[in-house]
Amino acid sequence: MVIDAKTKEECIEALREGDELMNTGRLKQALPYYEKVMNAVDFKTELHGRAALQWSICLDSLCRSREAMSMYSKLKNHPNSEISKKANMFVFSFQAMDFMKVSSTPLPKTTGFETYFTKFTGQKNYYASLDEPDLGIDQIIPYMLFLVSPIFLVAFVALRKSFQM
Repeated sequence: MVIDAKTKEECIEALREGDELMNTGRLKQALPYYEKVMNAVDFKTELHGRAALQWSICLDSLCRSREAMSMYSKLKNHPNSEISKKANMFVFSFQAMDFMKVSSTPLPKTTGFETYFTKFTGQKNYYASLDEPDLGIDQIIPYMLFLVSPIFLVAFVALRKSFQM
């Protein structure tokens, strides 16, 4: 299908922005970008198929599985083989869930592992920065003595042997 250049460019930009939001976990904010593409071009185009697939994945991730399943079913018959193949895989996963009698329930708000990850959520920089003071001489002297002491010990033993001969 032929799409005018301006519409195609706008759709590609909207897909890119939607994908960017989706990749950062902002699924609700990504939905309008995909809807914009789906409204702008015909169903049979690759752009519409890609947008609809991403839109469905967002819905599925937001626990709106029925809406997502409806779109996956439509996309199974999409002219683009890659899109129809992916949609078919998602439809199969829903069928497998039905067969195994698994309901898609949202994950609990608390999993018990939150405290393990709180250290990584803050903005604290765990790497040494340039503003921190350098090690003082009083902190370096013990290390230097520890490193140089074997040399002094060997020198002392050698001097003692030389005077005994």
